Amino acid sequence: MTPASAHKTTGGAIRASLFLATMGLAFIIVALPILAIILFAIFPKLNALSFVGAFSNLAPHLDDPRLVQAVFNSVSLALCVCALSTLLAVSAALLRVRLGRRGAVWDVLFLVPFLIPPFTGAFAWIQLGQRNGFVEQILGFNLSAVLYSFFGIVMVMALNLFPIVYFTTSSALQIVGQRYDDVARVFGANPLRRLFRIVLPLVGAAIVSSNLLVFIMTVEEFGTAEILGRRVGIDFVVTYIHEKLSDWPIDLPGASVLSLILIAIALCAYYLHLRLTQRVATSVDEVQNPSHRSQLGTLGTVASHIALGILAFVAVALPLLSILLSAMMERMSGGLVRSNLSFKAFIELFTTHEEALGAIGTSLHLASITALVTVSIGILAAFFIVRWRTVLSGPLDFLLTLPNAIPAMTVAVGLILVWNQAFWPWTPYNTWWVMLLAYTCIMLPYPVRMITSTLRQLPMSMQDAAVVYGASDLGVILRVNGPALLGVSVASGFIVFSIASRELVTSLLLTPPGFETVSTFVFHQFDQGSVNTAMAMSIVSVAISGSFIALGHALNRFRSEKGQ
Repeated sequence: MTPASAHKTTGGAIRASLFLATMGLAFIIVALPILAIILFAIFPKLNALSFVGAFSNLAPHLDDPRLVQAVFNSVSLALCVCALSTLLAVSAALLRVRLGRRGAVWDVLFLVPFLIPPFTGAFAWIQLGQRNGFVEQILGFNLSAVLYSFFGIVMVMALNLFPIVYFTTSSALQIVGQRYDDVARVFGANPLRRLFRIVLPLVGAAIVSSNLLVFIMTVEEFGTAEILGRRVGIDFVVTYIHEKLSDWPIDLPGASVLSLILIAIALCAYYLHLRLTQRVATSVDEVQNPSHRSQLGTLGTVASHIALGILAFVAVALPLLSILLSAMMERMSGGLVRSNLSFKAFIELFTTHEEALGAIGTSLHLASITALVTVSIGILAAFFIVRWRTVLSGPLDFLLTLPNAIPAMTVAVGLILVWNQAFWPWTPYNTWWVMLLAYTCIMLPYPVRMITSTLRQLPMSMQDAAVVYGASDLGVILRVNGPALLGVSVASGFIVFSIASRELVTSLLLTPPGFETVSTFVFHQFDQGSVNTAMAMSIVSVAISGSFIALGHALNRFRSEKGQ
């Protein structure tokens, strides 16, 4: 055997091993929980390795009037949140783009709601609007009638999720530019006609895509649905699943049926998104450079800043102020007076609450490992999806992006069904390993999408030259394309870290005894009535998430400026 053929054989073996490892991890992390949900929904006695009574569990649950109402409530909530988020976000994006460089401050401010965990935002609004809340203490009236209603839940969730639509639409508007709108204005089209016939159709695909994320995040959101929905008496699918897993007797087959319904809702939304995207997708003949100058007159600029300022005050300032004031109040019944405000809760958080320090350590540990694992899988997957394509590259791509359409509650239920079985010789259930599996499944699409899109933009010439000069597959990854992918890998890792460090749903269902994460600590402190301690930890969580997202963005921008 010649050296060249030996090198080729070795390279093929390494590539095959890497592909099998990547596909195997994707199957264990993503496919296995989903398969478990489907099988347990069909075979309710599967945990006893029995296939009797197939489909017998479906009819009783599908005929449950409470389930029908919960599905209706979940879908209605998601659609209403999408509508309100789109109204707020598109209006803000249109104003922000016309402000040019002067509108950059709003981009920073509208990132803040993304950093506040939704359940923390819900508690902040309760502190603001309830009887004897901050609004009533300052202004003399309360918002409880609005807050404790279906519309109140929609409002709280929309104010937390609208930045997703805002940033996507704003970026699309900057790419499209003002040229088409200017041409329509020259030919006499009025502002409303230009908006609905020119501007919005050009960014329709971006709006639809971002609304898919808002829809799925609303359907899967447990914290806000539990906190506000329980007070209003409204059932949602996620809260119904949690009830079946937390109330005795635990109903695993019932939870699997509800999880299957949740998957069906998400996949229907994904299918509708694909159809709508095909109908509204448009392209421009060239990308426009974003204008750095305001396209509005003095009066229009001032009015736009005022409008954006009002939105920022409601969506950003009020929740943050509520969180900070709640954390500083020594006694919640003491009222909003100077003598009742101090930083005692922050001091006690790091001095007397040992479980708080343990929760921070656990969250940082899990988030760090999750970021490392997801980025590593993302890099390998990107090469098999883009550069080393095989007949299984398409299924691998689908499998690794599937968690985008699968609610976190469903992932948690699937992992319980898979690993909480007596026939396993060893199981990660009731250990931190099962939390790592859950976090990895939920976060995988972020690095996979980001790294794959970056690798597609890199020229093949560097890789071809390296192969000609004898570079192995590992050498191509580590020495050739690896340095070029370092920036986006680090950025995606920081995004995964910041989101994983505050994950609530899977943490509540899967955290083993003796473990506590930041999100479960905050949630349990609220349940116990320690509002100031919970809010102090929430501020720590926001600071951690914000700092790591900012660091990842700065590193990625630094490497981009260096031309790597």
